[in-house]
Amino acid sequence: MLEMMQVHFFMLRKQFQGYINDVFKKKNLRSSEVMILAILFQFGEKSQIEISKLLECDKAHTHRIVNRLIAKNLIAYTNDCHEHARNAKLCLTEQGVKISDEFISSIKKWNKLLREGVSNEEIAVVKNVIQKMMHNAEKYKELEKNNV
Repeated sequence: MLEMMQVHFFMLRKQFQGYINDVFKKKNLRSSEVMILAILFQFGEKSQIEISKLLECDKAHTHRIVNRLIAKNLIAYTNDCHEHARNAKLCLTEQGVKISDEFISSIKKWNKLLREGVSNEEIAVVKNVIQKMMHNAEKYKELEKNNV
């Protein structure tokens, strides 16, 4: 049963990425790019390293995406210092803010689609179970970090 649940989590994540890719295809944006825009929209200025930690992904991967977003004029460095670009803070441009607003709107549509036929009580149970699983995963990660 648990193994199937993990497969379902993976499939749901892939379906979400596909949905975001479809929504932003005309704007020539991928889900990975939109996620970085969403992070800057939600949390404000962040460095590439901070973004990598929030997304729990490779710093080189984040760097490639950041470069694409800069080239598309959706994000910019907050200052002119590019000496240590990975530590420099990034922010959304005006165009990036508009895309982020569209992302929030698309998330609301996705959530509405997912919640169809699901009661508030069922949502509460799912949230509770996922939070417990996240806690367990974080505990495991912390144990592994301390044992290494």
